[in-house]
Amino acid sequence: MKQIKVFIFLFLLFLIQGTVMPLFPFSYAWGKAQIVPEFVLVALLMVAFFGSISWGLKYAVLFGFLIDIIYSSVLGVYAFSLAVAIYCAQIISRWVNMNAAMTMLLVVAGVCIMQCEVYVIYLMIGLTDQQPSFFFQWNLIPTILLNVLFAAIIYYPFRRYLERISDGPEK
Repeated sequence: MKQIKVFIFLFLLFLIQGTVMPLFPFSYAWGKAQIVPEFVLVALLMVAFFGSISWGLKYAVLFGFLIDIIYSSVLGVYAFSLAVAIYCAQIISRWVNMNAAMTMLLVVAGVCIMQCEVYVIYLMIGLTDQQPSFFFQWNLIPTILLNVLFAAIIYYPFRRYLERISDGPEK
């Protein structure tokens, strides 16, 4: 029962992340920037940090496959990448004091790991021919900025909720 609200929140984020970018009226002014909202990843990182790593990984695989089915042409890329990004960021979180600033840095690390994994996999199987310099300048940096802004917005209420339904952060 505790996880129902978390699942519903993650599912709403899944729906929103696919529809949010066209809603911005100034999106035409961004030029070459390719901003990818990874709101589910940000929320899953917080689930892993402040709830339970097992919840985070289970939801990562589930929502990764949903993203693969709905938005991707190759099954398994996002499921794998989400799980690895969450696992790596959660491992790092064990060594640091988890305050707001450190959470934002780990969100940057998680988004960076996720985006780079997907880029490298798509590059290896030939689904993209984007140059690495273009990817880092026009895709990765704007994506990190959007997702850190989203993480800052949801940080305090979501952290309090996760700590309330769990027995504290799992270390």
